[in-house]
Amino acid sequence: MPTNHIEADLFCVICEKDTPHEIEYKNDQISQITCKECYIEISINQEFVNNHFKEDFVKRVLSKPTRMTAEMEADLSIFLKSLPSRVISKPFRVYKEYKEK
Repeated sequence: MPTNHIEADLFCVICEKDTPHEIEYKNDQISQITCKECYIEISINQEFVNNHFKEDFVKRVLSKPTRMTAEMEADLSIFLKSLPSRVISKPFRVYKEYKEK
């Protein structure tokens, strides 16, 4: 089972601020996220997630960080220009899609 680690600044609910986190991927899916300041660990139970959510939806949500990184690497200026509107509209679009399935 291939495992990869990346670092990203994410909002930590314990620290109540953006902090460096280590994200662990197993088989191209997020398996664990660890805050590098308070060391809280969040584990993702793939079996539970797959049993309770549509598989395609789950794959897209869990692969979003990888896809966003690819977009950013392809053209940073376009990525940054589209980010504010995407951040505002994405929660609604995800909720709408979830309710439809």
